[in-house]
Amino acid sequence: MNKLPNLFTNTFDKKIDNSQEYTTISTEEKKIIKPSKYEINKKIDYIFKSTDYIYKIKVNITLKDKDITCTLIGKTGNKLITIDNKLININDIIDIKKVN
Repeated sequence: MNKLPNLFTNTFDKKIDNSQEYTTISTEEKKIIKPSKYEINKKIDYIFKSTDYIYKIKVNITLKDKDITCTLIGKTGNKLITIDNKLININDIIDIKKVN
């Protein structure tokens, strides 16, 4: 194979920055949309049916007044059971996510 000629590259003295900075201000209040009880129960069932759940699973739960990170071990009727033997009412849950 023949040797190809070298390419000419120009030197860059300036910083190339194509991004723009901007700020948006909204006067609207963002409302927290609480998912329905069915959607919350569906998320909880999905967490307990996942392959990561054997005996316990770590989750982040958003309640009406606070966020908590706890380890769930089970579900009874309308409540979730944590590893600390505390009961969390499912009706008070706004969102629930599995923590890795």
